[in-house]
This record gives sequence, structure tokens and C-alpha cells, in this order.
Amino acid sequence: MKKFDKFISKINFKKVAITYIIIALVFGIACCVTVGVVFSERLNFAYQYSKLEDTVKSNDTSAIKDAVKNTSSSSSDIVDILVLNGNNDVTYSAKNSNLAKSSVNLECIDKESKYLTAAEIPDTTFKYVKNDEFMLNSIISKDFDQINKDYDSDHFFSKNLSNSNVYMLSCINSHHSDSKVYVISKPTAVPNGMLVLKISAVVAVLIVCIYWVLIALWMYKDAYKSKLYPVLWGLIGLFTNVIGLIVYLIYKKGNVTCDKCGASQSQSHLFCNYCGNKLGKACSKCGNKLNSKDCFCSKCGNKIN
Repeated sequence: MKKFDKFISKINFKKVAITYIIIALVFGIACCVTVGVVFSERLNFAYQYSKLEDTVKSNDTSAIKDAVKNTSSSSSDIVDILVLNGNNDVTYSAKNSNLAKSSVNLECIDKESKYLTAAEIPDTTFKYVKNDEFMLNSIISKDFDQINKDYDSDHFFSKNLSNSNVYMLSCINSHHSDSKVYVISKPTAVPNGMLVLKISAVVAVLIVCIYWVLIALWMYKDAYKSKLYPVLWGLIGLFTNVIGLIVYLIYKKGNVTCDKCGASQSQSHLFCNYCGNKLGKACSKCGNKLNSKDCFCSKCGNKIN
């Protein structure tokens, strides 16, 4: 334990903290930039999709078409984006795909299913996804093929459905009219996307862990220097971190520190328990401990010169 105490005592935590902050910033920025580059297309799609939602609410036909074009061109996973009126007639198609029939009337396969079909497109099935989930799946989709597998396992017995093309569908409704926008996609996994996210997560966890341990080690060193049960305070710092650090600093602030040996002890002490050094002033009449701002002794009333 003495070797460990000597080792900790030699560490300059100010330099360590500066080095840690620099390294953490470098790795943090590097991870953010890497994630941004790898997921740039997906992030751009999320931005355009969000703008499309706001534009649809405005009910401006021209603006909606422009937003639809921008959203459809922002991601290669988009199969098509359809604008429909209140009668489910297709009034605009971003890519003029085979999904853009004169009308698209979607119906649930069954009451408990999220899969939809349209009589106008018999060879296609859609999995309805809420807007937020749709954006999340579009950005960090691991493997859309799993949706196909789940669909096939549920509907393999149906000859009319087992060979369908399965797409993900999100619906954006206009609050000012009966029109709506169907965003249809087939998300693919971003090349090396999950690897980048996992590495970034590991780096983030390491940064937090190192910070956590440094707080505990600093508390151990300072408590050892102040002769305040370093193991106890080190463990408190390890388990409670910032809360423990605040408690430690408040506790230490209520004590007096010896100028000679650095030991922290009760303010009522006139002399250091460890080296005998005099701590502060005492009343010349009764010997009571005085504070720096006292004009009279609190015990005997003697005037302090």
C-alpha cells in the first residue's frame, strides 16, 4: 500500500487533467466527424424528411413537390414518394415508379398486422412505421432483410402474399386537407456503419471511465496528503463520483489545514495532531481558539489586540 501511496503522491493531476481533456476532445471530435461522414447521406435524409413534414403541414402544393423531390434525392434507399389527395388518388410521384398507380388504397392484411397491401399493386406489401421510427430505421438500419424474413415467416402460407416485395412506408398527413404523403423506402445497412457506431460507443465509455477513475484517484491523493482516510474517500469517489467529490470538498472546507504538514483537522484544534505546529491564534487570557475575524474572545470576552 505504501508503494501505491508513493506512486499516487508523485502524480501531477493538473497535467494529467489537461492531457485527459485534450485527448478526450481529439477522440470525441474524431468520432463525431467519422460518424458524420459515414452517415452523411442518412443524416441529410433525416433533415430533408423533417423539412418535408413541416412543408406538408403548410398545404402549399408547389412547396410540397419541391420538398418531395429533395427528400427522394437525398437517399438511395427511397423507392418512391407519393402525394395523394383525399380520394387516395396519386397526384404526384417523385420517381414515377411502378408504385405510382392512378390510386393507392391501402388495407391492413389483418387487424393485428402492421403490413398493408393495395389492390392496385398486388405484388407489393408495405410495413407501416410511425414517422419517428421511420427516420430512426432509415438512419441506423442494421438489416432490412430481417423485416422480409419476419414477414415471410408470418405469411408463408398465403400464396398471394408470400412472394410480395416488402417496403417500409411512412405516412405524413396534412392538417389543412385530406391529402397525404407516402414515403416508401427499402433501407439498407450503411457500410461499416454499425462498426463505426460501436467503436464510437467504446471510445465514449472509455472517456467516461477514465474521468470516473481520475476523480477517485485525485480524492485518494488529496485525502492521503490531508491524512483523511484516503481509502475511504477514494472508494466514495469511485462509487459516487461528483457527488462524493462535492461532499469531500465541503467536509474539508469545514476543517483547518496545517501549513507545515498539510494535515486537515478540526478547526477547534490549536495545534496540529501530527506535527505539533500551531494552528491559528488563541486568546491570551483563557487560551480559547480564535477565528481570524474575531475582535473579542467568544469564551471570556477578552479584547483581541
